[in-house]
Amino acid sequence: MSASNLKTNILITGATGSYPSLYLILRVRISTRLVQHPNAASFNITALIRAPEKAKFVRQNFGVNVVEGSNADLDRLTQLAEQADIVLNVADSDDLAAASALIQGLKNRHDKTGVKPTLIHTSGTGFLVDDARGKFATDKIYHDSKPEEIENGVADSALHRNVDLVVINADRKGWVRGLIISPPTIFGMGSGPLFDSGLVNKHSLQIPLLIKTSLARGRGAGMVGEGKSIWNHVHIDDVAESYIVLLDAVLKNAGAVPHGREGIYLLENGEHKWYDISRAVGKAFVELGLAKSDEPVPFTEADLEKYIGSSFMGYLALGSNARGRAEQIRALGWKPKYTTGDLYANIKPEVEVHARAMKAAA
Repeated sequence: MSASNLKTNILITGATGSYPSLYLILRVRISTRLVQHPNAASFNITALIRAPEKAKFVRQNFGVNVVEGSNADLDRLTQLAEQADIVLNVADSDDLAAASALIQGLKNRHDKTGVKPTLIHTSGTGFLVDDARGKFATDKIYHDSKPEEIENGVADSALHRNVDLVVINADRKGWVRGLIISPPTIFGMGSGPLFDSGLVNKHSLQIPLLIKTSLARGRGAGMVGEGKSIWNHVHIDDVAESYIVLLDAVLKNAGAVPHGREGIYLLENGEHKWYDISRAVGKAFVELGLAKSDEPVPFTEADLEKYIGSSFMGYLALGSNARGRAEQIRALGWKPKYTTGDLYANIKPEVEVHARAMKAAA
């Protein structure tokens, strides 16, 4: 708590990396939940926003402090974090420099006040992936209540892991209380004033990537390999709610909240095979007159290189396995609302949006 105003100073940062749209959706969702929180009057919320037009919109419509800048402004990140009791880092999971700058600021705060601040860092279940390329489903399921499963089963070189380990190490040294939220496939489109303004892309990553790649190729729905691999999924609103659950738990009794090596919070509310997603995309294509068959046609490596720009990314995002169980966040009271049925119900609207955009761009 800040001694000067007895409010909890909360800093929320955003993405400047490879997949900004997803993180922007999430950041807007979290910001909305924060300003609507029952205890919002006790929060002093600061948001770091790069684009001036978005900064102006958020300042006028969300009632939070806005600092114009990006995650590339490392000195500014450090300064802002030094003023924060809690940092919500909703940024590129692989931005090591930004995460390190935030941790330095929180360390400075700890050194000056003797109070341990909290960092809620955004990672992702990409660190669980294998090289299945759609050829098989794994039976390996990670449980976040058993940190040894991740430590023994995940290489330090795995995706996102280098940044996660920096957070965990800072926690071990006592500088910060490090909590790591790791969402799987995120579905659902952004809605609300900022999205309606056209200033922010309202789509997530993996399923839109599958849809857009299939549309661009023009051979109906695609898939990687045989589509046998499995991922968990979660709705964007349920992801945003997980940050609020962790925030409330920290404010209520920070010492009782698992952190550091025990503070990885997987998210999920169901699983999907990528074949089933591709088949649903194919069904939407048929209903919209975009294809004659709903049966997925495998992407070639050349397809992935041409339409995604990287076969590695295609195999990773659409052909790997990443299975986990969100036990810890549920124990703190997280109750996701959206189901696997909602995931499939969202696919046709996604196809419609991307098909219109491609037609307009032609």
